Amino acid sequence: MKVFIIASLLVACALAAPSHHNRITGGEDAEAGEFPYQISLQWGIFGMYQHVCGGSIIAPNWILTAGHCVTELPFDGDMEILAGIDNLSHTSGAQKIAVVERIVHPDYNGGVNPNDVALLRLASSLEYNDLVQAIELPASGEEPSGDVVLSGWGSTSTSNFPVMPNQLQKVDLPVLDHEGCAAAFTELMGTSEPLDEVSNVCTANPGDHKSACSGDSGGPLAGNGKIVGIVSWGLVPCGSEGAPSVYTKVSSFVDWINEHIA
Repeated sequence: MKVFIIASLLVACALAAPSHHNRITGGEDAEAGEFPYQISLQWGIFGMYQHVCGGSIIAPNWILTAGHCVTELPFDGDMEILAGIDNLSHTSGAQKIAVVERIVHPDYNGGVNPNDVALLRLASSLEYNDLVQAIELPASGEEPSGDVVLSGWGSTSTSNFPVMPNQLQKVDLPVLDHEGCAAAFTELMGTSEPLDEVSNVCTANPGDHKSACSGDSGGPLAGNGKIVGIVSWGLVPCGSEGAPSVYTKVSSFVDWINEHIA
């Protein structure tokens, strides 16, 4: 197995693995309006855009996503977000806003590494409605636990060849503690690096190939109405038996987030 290093944006651009995983495997279709905080991060040139990552609305003009969704693009290009949709092929009612600033955490070193978090400032404010809402941040230092829900447009394939859905997917997953997550990666890879106890939180693969995958990168892991994780990395093929999914632990970065969006 290879560590999945390429961001969802790169998977969406059909570049080769290894990479950050960004599509949900073992999930099901989300209902319209079920995840009003979920956005599609679109990247492109000359006005032609495509989905590369997920993200979460945390304020009218701020999006929370993964650092690798910014640093691992093949070249600079332009970014915009689509909010208020659940299907990438039906975007007529979407709120489409350009990204004017990309702020990657200063301690993120690119690729599969700790501190994989970024903020995107929008050119104008989103208009909140039933389909577009912010998600609450956790308290600083709060430890995720119990069952959580992952949403995203990442690959649904359990092979090395991504299959990208148009319909937003969702899956319920149990949080896996650091010791269990480290032990699983050590068994699968011989090491738990670059898993970091402060920076990361994991979900277990409870069977039926349930995991994040390519294209889910940057998207939200939510519990009790709060965003607890940001899709960061995992192993390929997605949904491999015993392989956890790894997320940036949002509660470790709340102070940094609030400094920028205040």
